[in-house]
Amino acid sequence: MATLPGAGSAETAGDLQRKADALRAENARLAVGSRSAVESLTAIESRLAEARAELASFKAKAADVQDRRREVFEELGVARESVRASRRALAERLQALYEEGDTDTLAVVLGSGSLSAAIDAVETIDLAAKQDEDLMGRSRAASLRLAGLERALANQQRELEQLAAVRAAAAASLAAARSEKLHTIATLQAASGSNSTQIADLQDRARMLASVRTTPEFVPGVPVSGTRTMTVTATGYSMPGNTASGMPVGWGAIAVDPGVIPIGSRIGVPGYGLGVAADTGGAIQGARIDLWFPTVEQARTWGSRVVTITVHS
Repeated sequence: MATLPGAGSAETAGDLQRKADALRAENARLAVGSRSAVESLTAIESRLAEARAELASFKAKAADVQDRRREVFEELGVARESVRASRRALAERLQALYEEGDTDTLAVVLGSGSLSAAIDAVETIDLAAKQDEDLMGRSRAASLRLAGLERALANQQRELEQLAAVRAAAAASLAAARSEKLHTIATLQAASGSNSTQIADLQDRARMLASVRTTPEFVPGVPVSGTRTMTVTATGYSMPGNTASGMPVGWGAIAVDPGVIPIGSRIGVPGYGLGVAADTGGAIQGARIDLWFPTVEQARTWGSRVVTITVHS
């Protein structure tokens, strides 16, 4: 009677469960990080919306001020032209008086035919002078007022444009931070999803190993019936054709020593999955099995390793 030696590298159900628990703990940390990133993203998006609203407001105000400056500039041009027209009218009137020679009020009075005509002539001269003076004064005042308003509007427009530039820079920075947070969240979610897939695989393998019973003793060459576990050397192979049982090769086709594992037995192999004892081979004797793979590369990756299998005969 003999028993197969246990494999030091074989994983137990407890080992797989501990790995699954470690991945769950990592997922919990990822979830905390993801929630924190989402909260930060919410705050960033709120600030970004506020910055963009302020930017739009400053741009609209700057545009309004620019329109007002354009109107004031046009009004200033009219006022300045009025001043120039008043100066030309005054110059023409003075030139006319000089040419006529009656620039003296006394001369105008003495040259009049009557007292009433003299008074009218003097009043006409005074009224013209006052009108010229008033027109000049109003034109200058309007010109000065409009020039001051234009300077004030120019300063206001510069301030608004500076504020808009600051808000534009802030919005660009917040947009970059938002993209970075979205990338972080996507990365955390991808890692969590990968961990969840691994956890499911580890749990399946742990459940399979948990159902394993103590390995019984067996006599080489005498098949053992029932469910049992065995520690064997499993080697990967890849070739086309049919198995010794007549079924075509495919995933799950396992070559065995029929004196140890009966043909047709279902076999659970850690890291490979469930298979069927469907083939034999001259080099497969005792505690050895061959596992079929679709490609030579996959078979080489598996190589030859010691595993504890579950046999359902």
